[in-house]
Amino acid sequence: MDFTSSSYLGYRHGHAELSPWQALTTGRPAGLAEFPQADRLARDVARRMGRADAVLATSTLHGLVDVWSVLHRQPTVALIDEAAYPIARMALRVSGAAGDQVVVPHFGAAAVARAVRALPLGVRPVLLVDGLCTGCGRLAPIPDLLTALAPRRGLVLVDDTQAFGLVGAAPDPGAPYGHGGGGVSAALALPPSARLVVVASAAKAFGAPLAVVAGPPDLIDLVRRYGPCRVHASAPSAASQAALGHALADDADAAARRVRLDRLVRVFRARLRDHGVSTANTGNWPTQLVPVTAAVADRTVDRLRRAGVRTVCVRPACGTGLRLIFLVTADHRMPDVIGSGRAVARIVSTGPPGHRPVAGHRARPTPIDRPSAILG
Repeated sequence: MDFTSSSYLGYRHGHAELSPWQALTTGRPAGLAEFPQADRLARDVARRMGRADAVLATSTLHGLVDVWSVLHRQPTVALIDEAAYPIARMALRVSGAAGDQVVVPHFGAAAVARAVRALPLGVRPVLLVDGLCTGCGRLAPIPDLLTALAPRRGLVLVDDTQAFGLVGAAPDPGAPYGHGGGGVSAALALPPSARLVVVASAAKAFGAPLAVVAGPPDLIDLVRRYGPCRVHASAPSAASQAALGHALADDADAAARRVRLDRLVRVFRARLRDHGVSTANTGNWPTQLVPVTAAVADRTVDRLRRAGVRTVCVRPACGTGLRLIFLVTADHRMPDVIGSGRAVARIVSTGPPGHRPVAGHRARPTPIDRPSAILG
């Protein structure tokens, strides 16, 4: 039972499922030539996100390099959320604009406001933040962050890879993650005029290895025309674009996958809870974290592997300590999830010889446990 895949909705995109293509790549830089379907796919994603415009990118690294590069055409300071995913930080260095940056507390709107007030005049702040934090199970408080940046007309740059395709607008009991898969900006119903740029990979929930950059039309136009990756590198392959098109084409199928995923996650959590093991406070997201001590982490992973359960140990940027991470996906089978939950509970509770089990704690409800509260 493998819990190491982040293909949350279980898309496989076998070649027989996809529309055929005549060439895998154009052989030209993205800024010079793209496949005809690229604009259509980008517009569809922008609509789902509630953004004004969008463009495809080969990966989040490519997209973020382009965004940082065009943003630094004017004096800019990068405010980096301390728990932001490393790829966006790498892109900042690659773009050559890493000199002016300030690290701010995780999702700390008040701290962002203080950092903005301390900036010299004539400098625009750009806050980098993840749309969904898998360490603490929270959606980014983007409205508060936008307010904190407003005195300097700053921008929020969101890496929304975890939420895109999974989280959507107007969640309800029949759609616990929301509708459409537009990510955090859709979940929070942010207006198209918001000073927000979203970069998100479709490789997780939608299972398509490419990314999208979405935001204000003037900025997206700069990325489209002058982004260095678009000038010097190829566009996403025809196969990747066909995979994204396949995932976007059937909203009913995607909705059913989300409902199934929600049910599997809830059962997995319940089996752990029934055996006295609580997950970390990550709510009903597919990334379930179980605390483990450093002294027994490796041995616990090995015992789970020998019991037929594959996982890895991580140290989330948000919070302290080590966690076993279990990535539940929609193509897991219910009997396997139930059996794995029992095995995990047994091994984590008993541990290796001489081990004192990690005390479980009951997680407080998060927005995904209370679907009606996700917007508030």
